[in-house]
Amino acid sequence: MGNIFRRNRKCKLGFAFSGGGAKGAAHCGALQALYEFGLKADMVAGTSAGSIAATMYAAGLSPVEIANNFSSLDFRDLLGTQMPKGGVFGNKPLVKHLQKTIPYERLEDLPVKTLVVATSVEKGKVRFFEEGEIAPRVAASCAIPLIYQPIKIEGEHFVDGGVLMNLPVSAIRDKCEKVIGINLHQAGEIRYRDSLYSIAIRSFSLMFLSNTMEEAVRADIVIDIDTSSYSAYDLSNIESLFYVGYNTAVKTLEAHGYKRVMSKQQLDFLRKEKQPGAIDEIKERAQAMLAKSEELKNTAKRLISGGSNKKVLEG
Repeated sequence: MGNIFRRNRKCKLGFAFSGGGAKGAAHCGALQALYEFGLKADMVAGTSAGSIAATMYAAGLSPVEIANNFSSLDFRDLLGTQMPKGGVFGNKPLVKHLQKTIPYERLEDLPVKTLVVATSVEKGKVRFFEEGEIAPRVAASCAIPLIYQPIKIEGEHFVDGGVLMNLPVSAIRDKCEKVIGINLHQAGEIRYRDSLYSIAIRSFSLMFLSNTMEEAVRADIVIDIDTSSYSAYDLSNIESLFYVGYNTAVKTLEAHGYKRVMSKQQLDFLRKEKQPGAIDEIKERAQAMLAKSEELKNTAKRLISGGSNKKVLEG
């Protein structure tokens, strides 16, 4: 009877991490503040970049270790080159990086209960992964539609969890007495750019923002971090984003009556020289691959036309 009670008992505190790409470094700063205020999660849930923060936190990595894990990388390091099919880029580099970084293979083995959120393409529903290999499930949660190839898991294809649930409070709401949501996705205002890439990214941002608002009201506390001035595809601002998240979390916790249990810590960040043009190169690669896809489509059209078929047969 006692065992049944323990299985059904709610966790005291859960953290829900939103998506946000490279802005996920702000999650690390928020985690540092939560640590300094003596707040530790019994359960975590994450979407997209938030799923990376959630699984690494659950695996025991410190906030600075999580941030430094990506400081040495360029966003291009996480993009797999492939012919356009379900997405412009493949997921293998991200999967391999996660396998190398997280010292656990399966979600159920993590010391802190963890849920990874992804969207099923076939079923059109959100999926909360609680078991299975960590790396492919986190990569699926990060698979931004059209940008990344969907990942096939258990016979279904999955894309970014942010399509339906960017701030996964609902994933743990009924399992935790209190939930703190950490939200990075601030759309802000932008200058209009007449390009496929810019319009697609902006549309995803607004879509994610819409369902984030629905989830935020379900949390007991929301640490709402304004990351609107940062790119979701640039890993050169890790330290700056860390402190944006840290300072926002400190103010939010103090506003809710929480007190520090330790003073602000001195932190050591890995620093690298900023590599200009990284985002431009990503755009160029994406546009080149999309152009190649269009070329293939045109070739196919010619082949199935009467005149082209005749030429092919004669050749």
